[in-house]
Amino acid sequence: MNDKIYFSLGPVQGFVAQARRTRDLWSGSFLLSYLAGCAINEVLTKGGKITVPDVNEDELLAWIGGSRKGDAPMIGSLPNRFEAIASNPKDVADSAAKVVQQKWEQIAQAVWDEFLTGVAENGRNTKVIWDRQIKGFWEISWVIGPNISLMNSRKNWRTCRPSEEGGDHCTMMGDWQELSGFIRSHERIKQNGFWNRVQSRVGKLDLRENERLCAMALIKRLFPKVSGDAIGWKIEAENWPSTPYIAAVPWLNQVMGIAASDANNYASDVLKTAQGAKRKGISGKIGLLSDRKAEPFLNLDGNFYFESALADSGRTPLDGTPLALDINGEEPAEVKKKREELLRLLNRLGDKVGSRPFSFYAMLLMDGDNMGKLIGEKGGEPISKALSIFTGAVRNTVQKHNGVTIYAGGDDVLAMLPMPDAIGCALALSKKYVDSFKESIPEVDATISAGLVFSHYHIPLRSVMEEAHHILDDVAKDQNGRASIAVSVLKPSGKYCQWTATWDRLIGENGTMPVDDLVSRVQAGDKKQFSTSFFYSLRDDLSILSEDPLWKPGSYGELVEGLDPVRLLTAEYMKSRERTVTREEAEERVKALLELSYKSHRATGPKSNILNADAAMLIKFLSQTADGGME
Repeated sequence: MNDKIYFSLGPVQGFVAQARRTRDLWSGSFLLSYLAGCAINEVLTKGGKITVPDVNEDELLAWIGGSRKGDAPMIGSLPNRFEAIASNPKDVADSAAKVVQQKWEQIAQAVWDEFLTGVAENGRNTKVIWDRQIKGFWEISWVIGPNISLMNSRKNWRTCRPSEEGGDHCTMMGDWQELSGFIRSHERIKQNGFWNRVQSRVGKLDLRENERLCAMALIKRLFPKVSGDAIGWKIEAENWPSTPYIAAVPWLNQVMGIAASDANNYASDVLKTAQGAKRKGISGKIGLLSDRKAEPFLNLDGNFYFESALADSGRTPLDGTPLALDINGEEPAEVKKKREELLRLLNRLGDKVGSRPFSFYAMLLMDGDNMGKLIGEKGGEPISKALSIFTGAVRNTVQKHNGVTIYAGGDDVLAMLPMPDAIGCALALSKKYVDSFKESIPEVDATISAGLVFSHYHIPLRSVMEEAHHILDDVAKDQNGRASIAVSVLKPSGKYCQWTATWDRLIGENGTMPVDDLVSRVQAGDKKQFSTSFFYSLRDDLSILSEDPLWKPGSYGELVEGLDPVRLLTAEYMKSRERTVTREEAEERVKALLELSYKSHRATGPKSNILNADAAMLIKFLSQTADGGME
């Protein structure tokens, strides 16, 4: 029989990317991968064979199937789509779909039993809302036929989109009704009372005062706490690194090298005042810190490293912080005094180290190029084998760069990293991807693209994920011809810059990274080669030379034919220097910066007459990590 089962589970973006915390993001991707694994396991149990992806060595599938060796898998590694063959494909596919819903309802029941039993009666039709959402969320699709085109057209069979739910909506997944069932405009007290009761059950740091969630969002948030009952094994993911924690990693390493004793004393005072601040084992997930994972200071909630976050009672509650503050937003005097003392200690620690943590982190999203075309040319099984090799290397590569992997399955990667390590990690993963195909299918020219967002940790995760998908799909892939990386910086005031390059532009002639080299030239203390004011002058000069405004991130200008910007920019550079610098030295430095500013498309290569100011602004931004950076 030539017919295959083509199975798909969704919505992906509707479940994974709608997140307010990194644990939500991880939990959504893990649960989606787990449910896909349950469907795959059912196919195998019924005598079928999975042809795409290669699941022979997948740890998550092994645990789902009962072969539990080593540590429990924490990272989703199975995609939401698969292909299979079976002697009775219709029955097998139907059984796999039913298993997905059964496993999902089992997970939902575990969360309900632990956190909503005894609380739900304080809502209005909470159980009705819960059951409706749990039973109607997943879109499980499967077709049987000779090729995947049938599955690709399956999305056109639906005649209408699901209608938006009534009532007040979830603060995480906005299309769905929040669980209290009350209308905030005239039932605020009842609604607050319901969520205060839930908060008292789960803890202040796991459910903030302004969070009102639907069933799916609450499951994503609380699933790690009940994973043993929900899926049959305990996942140590309750203490998942937050965005402020990842942002603080370079500073944490610096603190432990200079003032470890003071830092641990500060942690002791924090834990006496805020028991919920303890994040046991969190440092063990970070390569840089893993050898010191028992240190109390390294296992605090990330908000306790930032003075502005610690000063905010809503974001960083202490033990005596009430569920609802008084009418003036004030804590009780005793709690306020404790907070002021912690702030004094944290400030003193920063003074002793000589820096504060920088408040930006990196979100990395990667996706293989032309995957459908490769599968069509070479077949699914050999491509899946190459992807399996790549997936097996992702987590270790990310950890070596002090990041945490959120998802790694097939040709997709999602990870968070500290700022200084992010571009190097993206480049290393790109090389791993190419090498994995060379090892498995040498004749295939396989490439991967990346979207890398440097974001302030205050910016909602949903906005960060939307930006990552935009610069990956629309910029790195569509605009730049694939095999590229697009980088953007999101500040609270808006997008700061957007820079794009092919992977080869990230590697210099001596094997070093030009970006790192230029950042170090800005960071070199009294010997630094670039002043930050020069970067703004460069942007202004390039706008004049190209007669195009280059203020908008991602915009390029085309120079007048025959015009060489090096001479003018060299003169500008020499004016910005307080010390004497030779013209030859100045010209070399300007050329190094311009090399990264030229438009670099995969098909055409770099064009020295088309350039932007974003490379310079990115270098300026990255250089701020040297001094720890202020919030």
